[in-house]
Amino acid sequence: MSMTALHSAMTALAQAGGGRRGGAPVGLILALILGATAIVLIMSFAKRYMRCPSNKILVIYGKTGSGVARCIHGGAAFVWPLFQSCAYLDLEPFVVPIDLKSALSSENIRVTVPTTVTAAISTDRGVMENAAIRLLGLSDQQIRDQAQDIILGQMRAVIATMKIEEINQDRQAFLSKVNEAVSGELEKIGLQLINVNIRDIEDDSGYIVALGRRAAAEAINQANVDVAEQEKMGETGVAARQRDQRTAVAASMAEAEIGEAEADRNRRSRASQLNAEAVQAETEADSRKAEYQANQRVAEEAARNRAESAARDADGAIRVAQEVAEEKAEEARAEREKARLNAEVIVPANIDRDRVIIAADAAREQAVRVAKGEAEAALAKMRAEGEGVKAILAGKAAGYQALVQSCATAQQAASLLLIEKLQDIAEIQAQAIQDLPIEKIVVWDGGGQNGGIAGLGQRLMGALPPMHELARQIGLELPDYLGKTAGVGVATAPPEAKSDAAGQDSA
Repeated sequence: MSMTALHSAMTALAQAGGGRRGGAPVGLILALILGATAIVLIMSFAKRYMRCPSNKILVIYGKTGSGVARCIHGGAAFVWPLFQSCAYLDLEPFVVPIDLKSALSSENIRVTVPTTVTAAISTDRGVMENAAIRLLGLSDQQIRDQAQDIILGQMRAVIATMKIEEINQDRQAFLSKVNEAVSGELEKIGLQLINVNIRDIEDDSGYIVALGRRAAAEAINQANVDVAEQEKMGETGVAARQRDQRTAVAASMAEAEIGEAEADRNRRSRASQLNAEAVQAETEADSRKAEYQANQRVAEEAARNRAESAARDADGAIRVAQEVAEEKAEEARAEREKARLNAEVIVPANIDRDRVIIAADAAREQAVRVAKGEAEAALAKMRAEGEGVKAILAGKAAGYQALVQSCATAQQAASLLLIEKLQDIAEIQAQAIQDLPIEKIVVWDGGGQNGGIAGLGQRLMGALPPMHELARQIGLELPDYLGKTAGVGVATAPPEAKSDAAGQDSA
């Protein structure tokens, strides 16, 4: 019942009492007034008995007797009028998008880690009081902004302690470190970390992409080696040497590509290191500035019950600290500009020089390996030809041995071999006579018995050394079926042959 309704009821009672003859008892009127007042007080006190829903935190501030605020979750409490007031903190989780870019790892390589963090106001004792002190009265966006700043700083600090391969391969360890670092800092403002979801990890220098390419190249090379090994089992001789040569060339090309990738990585690593030094200086300046700002907020909270002079002193100290921090930030920016100029001029020149040296070394190594493969192929060919000659000689030796064994005596074997070579000797003699410059032959026939064309063959055979004499001079004795010599020396030609010969000479 409101005060207006109570006043109307009292007015109606007064009019009713005045209308009666002789008036109503005063005690009854007072009892009604007291009853109405008691009802109003009870209803007012009932409204001050605050009940806290399960998804909120009731914060009672003012004269609480238990610190700056009293926090209640899942219960009810009486809020004294004039001395106390109350407000609610929402426990609904909220999502904080973290667009972390160009964070430096322990290897001074900048990485980009887009992350989504889910957090909410904590219900733990001690942490709720922090939320009541630092988040009460702030909007949801203001709370998200504070959480985002804290999470960004802690994730940069965690990434700075890890290598890029650890961040990329062991995601669980990276998440554990992020949870440990971020949870402690969020509890200072009364928040609780619920979940960290890392969507992807990238780096500005392309190092992670290079790792993937290296792993793929290693797998491809291993597969090529396995295939070549299987082909090697089914091939011999020149095919095996050619395969080895191709493998060596592929390995040289792979080493050249790896060398180029390593040179590019070193260049990016050096540039990242210089940027890291500049960012580190700037980060230190920002951290000092943030520290002074935090001290300012603490001083403002403590100075509510202090004198105005102490507040002025604290403000002066904060201004001095801000000026110092701004001066250090300017110095850090100057150092960063110096490092940037060094990275853009000196580092690219060194990298170009290293690239030329690596390319020359790769070409030299390729030429050496190609020459080595050709030498091995020539050696294999010579060995194969030697094996062939050896096999021919071995076959001839076996045939000669079988021929000797099939003959009764060694003399018969020698005669058979000589007969085999007679055709070659006749061809050599015919070739020798064929090349003689004989333009014509004039024959004078004396009319004798052995003269004329009929005796020409006999005279020509008589002019040549006997075959038996030739064999005897070289230490051989021809068999009887080839004919025997009638005497020693060359037979004397008849007078007609002599005259014919003289005629030929004169012609």
